[in-house]
Amino acid sequence: MLVNELKRALKSKKFLIIIIIGLLIHFLGLYIEVKDYIFFNYNAPDLQTPEAQAKIKHMIENVFNIYAVWFSIFQLYIVAMPIISALPYSLSYLEDNEYGIIKYIDVRVNHKKYLIVKILANDIAGGIAVALPTIIMTLFIHIFFKGSIDDFYGKGVYGGAYTYLLTYSFWLYSLLHIFIEFIFGFAYANIALTVSAFIKNKIAIMLSPFLFWIGVSVIFNFLNIPQYSTERINQFYIIPTVSMQEIFIELTFITLISALLFIFKSGKRTIYEC
Repeated sequence: MLVNELKRALKSKKFLIIIIIGLLIHFLGLYIEVKDYIFFNYNAPDLQTPEAQAKIKHMIENVFNIYAVWFSIFQLYIVAMPIISALPYSLSYLEDNEYGIIKYIDVRVNHKKYLIVKILANDIAGGIAVALPTIIMTLFIHIFFKGSIDDFYGKGVYGGAYTYLLTYSFWLYSLLHIFIEFIFGFAYANIALTVSAFIKNKIAIMLSPFLFWIGVSVIFNFLNIPQYSTERINQFYIIPTVSMQEIFIELTFITLISALLFIFKSGKRTIYEC
């Protein structure tokens, strides 16, 4: 049943559109980073001296360094991640109810099994939707951009608590980064699924992970306890105090609490309620 649910989520045209949207957000972040240098007038009269040309060359190499380009794709994406996680499959439970499909499923499948499979399929789809655009962009950037970590302006800063890994291997660090994106999408997709058990407004359901992400961050920052802010997790690469333990604890907590709420609210009795 899980395989069928995943096929339903991942083989849809909607999922392809979501991936394209994620890629466009990545490209927009990249464009914002390099646009000033794309349209820069390199033939200006005051830039024709050997010293000026050498300075320009060094500047361009720094801006188009593979590390600088790769990290630039996240400046907008971190805000979009909560919404992207909700898009693939978080409406599936609501739609099963609206179209009466859940009644036919209930005849053949244990209801608790159905709910658990629904949670897993939704969360996996959400995680893939968040991580896949980054995987594609990472391959694209690796093909078209080059450079050394020693020439990266963010060396020693970017990578957060894992700058040592970034310095050691771009690929190992990128795998870690993508894995964290996946588990972030996994957890936040569950928020939207849970909300769909309480309300029927589809737009509100889609926005609920983002509202949770920004709302909790605002509250904890206002209370002067930013160490509990949800925005720290998907910005871990620029916050050196965010540990893997913190990431796992917070995302596991979100996943478990939202899953329990979903199972409680979506009990068998709700199938036949008017």
